[in-house]
Order: sequence, then structure tokens, then C-alpha cells
Amino acid sequence: MAPTASAVRRSAFKVPASMPDGVHKRKLEKIKKTLSHNADVKRSYRKTLNKMGFDVPPPLSRKNGVKQAVSDDADGLHEDTEQNAEHSFKKALQKPTGRHNKKPKLSRFNKEEAVAATLRAEREAAQEERARREADRQQKIEKRQKNKQKMTQYTRTGQPKLGVRVGVLLDKIQKTT
Repeated sequence: MAPTASAVRRSAFKVPASMPDGVHKRKLEKIKKTLSHNADVKRSYRKTLNKMGFDVPPPLSRKNGVKQAVSDDADGLHEDTEQNAEHSFKKALQKPTGRHNKKPKLSRFNKEEAVAATLRAEREAAQEERARREADRQQKIEKRQKNKQKMTQYTRTGQPKLGVRVGVLLDKIQKTT
């Protein structure tokens, strides 16, 4: 016995797994994401209206692929008595609980931006470290050249200047101890 049209439940929007990655697949994924987001928004809107005490008509039902409104009684939605207004005001002042208390999810752009910021910070730190090492290296090279120049100084008669050499040797000894 075959199920009737009203008994068959329509499946959710699906993107075929075998579909190759490309523009068409990304478009289908985007459509799926917006449909589920809109359904979540509508569901949470109805829940908040129910919590505030408003009469909320049931959602539109789908029968044989055609939307049918259950009732056109939208006047109950817009009635705002003093009691309902006071109740909603008190609810708004209360601290949110449950899933509304959680942090919002990061979007893909925010995630990529955060990753890029950490990479940028790491690159800058590495660049500063490189610059510091290069400056130290240059100072050592300059000091070595000055010491070499001092060690190669001679008098007019060709004798080495021992006073200058002793100073260089003393610096070496002080560094090691």
C-alpha cells in the first residue's frame, strides 16, 4: 500500500555529496544555509511571542507543495494590552538565559581575519627579531674591525704599538671572566 500525499513528508533541502566543488555547489550550499537560518529565525520569533503572552497562529503548513494559511486571525498578534506590555517589559529587563547567553558564532570572515592577525603578529615578531640580530651582528663586525686596526698599528720605526695591543687583550680577558 502506497502512502498518501499527505502522509509523505518532504525531505530537507540537500546538496548532493557527489557534486563537484564549484560555483553551482557553493550556490546550493548558500541557499541551504539561508533556508535553515530563516527557519531558525521564524522559530525563535514564535517562541518569544509565546513567552510574551501573544496569541501566535501556527506556522503555514505545506500540503501538496502549496502553502495554505491555517487562519487569517492576525488581529490577535497585534493586540497589546497593558498587561502584555508590562510583562514584556519585565522580560526585557531580566538577564538572558539559555542559548541566548552564549557568544555569537564567528563568521568565516571573522575567523580568517583572526588567523590573519595572528600570522601578521608572528611575522612582525620574527622581523623584529631578525632586525635585532642583524644590528648585533653589525656591532660585532665593527668592533672586530676596530680591534684589528688597533692590533696592526705600528710606530715610525716599524715596531708594534704595545699600549694599544694591551688594551685590546685586556678587553678580551675581561669578556671571558
